[in-house]
Amino acid sequence: MRFDLHLHTEFSPDCDTALCDIEAHCLAIGLTGIAVTDHDCIAGALRLRDRVKTLRVIVGEEVSTRDGDVIGLFVERLIKRGMSAEDTIHAIHAQGGLAYLPHPFDRLRARRSGGASLSSIAELVDIVEAFNGKVARDHYNDLAADFARRHGKVIGAGSDAHSLRAIGTVYTEFPEDMDFTGPGDFLSCLRTARIAGKRRSPLGGWLIRGRRPFNIAWRKLRKHDF
Repeated sequence: MRFDLHLHTEFSPDCDTALCDIEAHCLAIGLTGIAVTDHDCIAGALRLRDRVKTLRVIVGEEVSTRDGDVIGLFVERLIKRGMSAEDTIHAIHAQGGLAYLPHPFDRLRARRSGGASLSSIAELVDIVEAFNGKVARDHYNDLAADFARRHGKVIGAGSDAHSLRAIGTVYTEFPEDMDFTGPGDFLSCLRTARIAGKRRSPLGGWLIRGRRPFNIAWRKLRKHDF
């Protein structure tokens, strides 16, 4: 099973990917499912989940908090923007969802005051995005993977696609004999998943930058048990 755990649709103000195009594209490139994580919106994710027949859709939201972005996975109600990261995570958990920390070290998007701020919410976070396909430098993914290792966190990955062609350029792959029915099962599956894909230009949308797959940070993580 291959899942892209971070992508956007036409329901995000900075993306024009039409909902009607997503299922066919994902199936064509071998994705089993996706997490739709529009900015401060879940309407598109809910609508897509109701429309598709063969693609699995996790409803998510990339919430703009005062301390940086936090993604809620398996949410059913909109989480308001502008709260602290801690309060946002509590709101995600109150719905039975999972708190997913995206691109935590990307200087262009993290909007955090530094490592102390990240450390203060580390205990509350369920998943750390160890590979984001849109970060400006590979080093930012390496830092995120190291942060996950040091804090004993499960890792995830996503393309952070803002165009149709970028969807699936990064994905999380679960063993074929594993499946999930809800957040708890999903988190357990992630512990044995592997990450694959390539980083894109943060300015070029779908443009692939170089040929370096997720490597150094993943090799570090494979040395540790979570």
